[in-house]
Amino acid sequence: MSGSPQPLLDARNLTRQFVVRQGQWPRSRKALLRAVDGISLRVMPGRTLGLVGESGCGKSTTGRLLLGLLAPTAGGVQFDGAPLAVAGTAEWRRQRQQMQMVYQDPLGALDRRLTVARQIGEALEIHHPALPPAELAARVAAVSAAVGLQPHHADRYPHELSGGQRQRVVLARALILEPRLLVLDEPISALDVSIQAQVVNLLLDLQETLNLAYVFISHDLKVVRQVSHEVAVMYLGRVVETGDAEMLFRDPRHPYTRALLAAIPVVGRRPPADTLLQGDPPDPIDPPTGCAFRTRCPLATALCADMAPVLRLLPDGRQVACHVTAPDAAALAAA
Repeated sequence: MSGSPQPLLDARNLTRQFVVRQGQWPRSRKALLRAVDGISLRVMPGRTLGLVGESGCGKSTTGRLLLGLLAPTAGGVQFDGAPLAVAGTAEWRRQRQQMQMVYQDPLGALDRRLTVARQIGEALEIHHPALPPAELAARVAAVSAAVGLQPHHADRYPHELSGGQRQRVVLARALILEPRLLVLDEPISALDVSIQAQVVNLLLDLQETLNLAYVFISHDLKVVRQVSHEVAVMYLGRVVETGDAEMLFRDPRHPYTRALLAAIPVVGRRPPADTLLQGDPPDPIDPPTGCAFRTRCPLATALCADMAPVLRLLPDGRQVACHVTAPDAAALAAA
């Protein structure tokens, strides 16, 4: 009997710290910012992991760590069973062909001096310099058609395209090397609502056709629910809840997850008062003791100030970091 499938991407205890300066020179002082604080994520082949949370919670930094674009302060990433190589090395470039990033701002991600065809084919020219020009042109045409671009788009420049067309160019450029994983960092937030639906449907079709795995970073929970198989909720650099997407959206366990879902506007519905987020996120340079969410949590107890909760596995398979909704033996004893 075969074992359970292996993850395509496996990140363990990822941490990224930045040294920042506070105050005005010459009396400024150095401080430590934990942008990502010991998170672990797994992405299975052909499936989508949604990564959600408020702005500044560390989602984009996590995406860059997963691709090796940033070096972790601690922890590591494995891709297809092998450790992610050091950025800039030949092995890392080989691995990066299998993992590509799709950025939030398609116009900013494209070179305004190059035509669409040139930008889509640029990665092939770099990684496969001996490829005959005819084959290069054929592959560019094929991937362009796959993302819904028309032949006449090939000779245009980014400023001559609509937002949706530019995002299709970015997708084609990411797909030209036939990767197995895409990290999509807010890929539709810069698009009109009508265009957003087209791009989401395109992503779903491409995943089914090419068996792609996605890490879908977004603050739009409606879209995350539509595209994701699993979801990880981040708060102040940590994952506070993770598990099956439909189960998480139907029955959230962490108070922060409940607050995020309650904030989704629904006609005729007023969110319960105990789910509304109070105040602003704390300073990530000087986070609260214990649970970082306790200063905004309606369920916080004295224990939450003394002990930082860890992710606990629930009977339904999800993991939650909360003393109140997922207590462990140590937390109960301390209480």
